[in-house]
Amino acid sequence: MSDELIRIAGLQKSYDQHEVLHDINLSIHRGQLLGLIGPNGAGKSTLLRCLVGLVQRSGGELSLFGRDPATHSLQIRRQACYLPGETGVYHQMTGARFLKFALGFYAKQSLQLKERLLEQFQLPLNQKVRSYSAGMKQKLALIATLVPDVALYLLDEPDRGLDASVRFYLRDVLRTLKDQGKTIVLSSHHLSEVETLADRLEFLLNGRFVSNERLQRARAQLRRQPRIRLRSGHTLPDGAKLIRTEPDGILVVETDNDPMQWLQSFPQGAVASAEVGVDRLEDLYQLLLQDEVTPHCGVGDQTSAAEVAGGDA
Repeated sequence: MSDELIRIAGLQKSYDQHEVLHDINLSIHRGQLLGLIGPNGAGKSTLLRCLVGLVQRSGGELSLFGRDPATHSLQIRRQACYLPGETGVYHQMTGARFLKFALGFYAKQSLQLKERLLEQFQLPLNQKVRSYSAGMKQKLALIATLVPDVALYLLDEPDRGLDASVRFYLRDVLRTLKDQGKTIVLSSHHLSEVETLADRLEFLLNGRFVSNERLQRARAQLRRQPRIRLRSGHTLPDGAKLIRTEPDGILVVETDNDPMQWLQSFPQGAVASAEVGVDRLEDLYQLLLQDEVTPHCGVGDQTSAAEVAGGDA
C-alpha cells in the first residue's frame, strides 16, 4: 500500500471570477509534518478547506486516504481533524458541554493527551464559552481538535491568540503526535517555530507555491538585512543602505557584506539593539512580491463550530 496520504494535482479554486488557488500540486506521505507558510490572503485556509470538503474545488484532483473530498467528505473527516483559522465555538454551551459535543464525533480518543491539555490550559469548563477570552476559546478548540485519535490533523494557525509559553507547549504536543506516526499539515505565520517541527516547508503566495530556489534567494537576502536601533547622535557607517525606518524608530538596512562585520564598525555604545538573521514573514513576503506579477488572491471566510468538531451539522 502506498504511504501517500494526501495527493493534490492541478488544484484550482475560484470565487466568481476571482482565482484563489492556481495549479497547486502537492504530495504528503503518512507520518510527515508539512509546514504551510504564507501571509494572510495567500490561499492557505482555502487549500485546507478544499482538503476536508468544506469548499468545493474549481478544478484539478484531490485525494485523502484514497478518497475524493468532493464525494467522501464525511468518511475523510472521520479519519482527520481540522482546526479552522477563524475558530468558532458555541457560546451558549459550557466548555465541558462543548468538548463532549465536539469529541463525540470520534470513536477513538487519547484520554492521556486530554488530561495533559486540560491540566496545562486550566480552562473554566463549568463556565459558558461566551465568557472566555479569545485565547481561552483557542485552547478549547485545540483540545477538541487534538484529542481525537486520528491519522491526520489539518491545523490552520493553531497558535492564533496564544502567548509564547503556550505556543512552545503546543509545539511539544505536535512533536509527540508526529513521533506517534500522525500526519500533520500546519499553517502558520511563525516561520522559525514551524521550521523546528516540519519535515518540509511549502510557501504559498497569491495562490501559488513559491519554488524552493526563489525562497532560498529571498531568505539569503534577508540575512543581510539587520534591524537596529541607534542611540541618539549616531549615524549609519558605510557598507549598508537604509531600506526603511519603522514607526518605533527601528532602522532596517541591507549590508554590502556580512552584517556582523558591519555591526562591528560602529563606535562602542552606538547601537542600542540589533537583530540579525531573523526571517520575518512580513519581510519575506515583501521581497517575494518584488518579482510577483500575479494580483493578490486571498479570500477570507468564516467556519462554524460544527466544522471545528468535524461534523456535518
